[in-house]
Amino acid sequence: MNTDRIAEYLWVGRNDQHWYRDCQELFEKHFGKEQLPLVTKLFAATSIHTSLPSNVRLFRKAYYEIKEDLPFSKYLPVMLTNLEYARAGKPLSGRKINNFAAAMAGQQDAVVVDIWQMRAFGYNIKRVGPNGEPALLDRSPTKKEYDKIEEWYRRASKTTGLQPREMSAMVWAGVRIIQAGNKQSHYKQLLDYHLNNLFGCL
Repeated sequence: MNTDRIAEYLWVGRNDQHWYRDCQELFEKHFGKEQLPLVTKLFAATSIHTSLPSNVRLFRKAYYEIKEDLPFSKYLPVMLTNLEYARAGKPLSGRKINNFAAAMAGQQDAVVVDIWQMRAFGYNIKRVGPNGEPALLDRSPTKKEYDKIEEWYRRASKTTGLQPREMSAMVWAGVRIIQAGNKQSHYKQLLDYHLNNLFGCL
């Protein structure tokens, strides 16, 4: 694990410190606190392999189907499995997705480790491309790697005064901005707009 650039990522991504808190507040505003566990599970379940607009659209559809006691329509198999778990009140399948839902639901020490966190901590493996050029291989973390990154955030939070979910959001935003030029990391206004128009386009 390489933490040499974490301070840089934290600084560049500092505007996203409250990413998870903002999501939590938006969901509570639109659905109420009592619905937060279900809503965050549905949002996390429909986030797999999707952009934010697609995530919101699929979330709206799943939420409507549950509230109207309808069978789920067409989703990716892994999404469908987790939607069925959410409907039954069970934990989701997959540590990352469970932690994503937990962080949005208010669990301050929840840490979401995806390919961007793997990049931030130097876990993407160097490879040689087809023309001999250097390339990096993105992959999901092993249990040991996830444990190490999660533990790093939890230890660091004790000295920085930041929650683990806050620090991980800042690093996630920072590495996306630096490595991919993706400056649209904070989705509060876009998410709020779509939730305000919840049943507009099911």
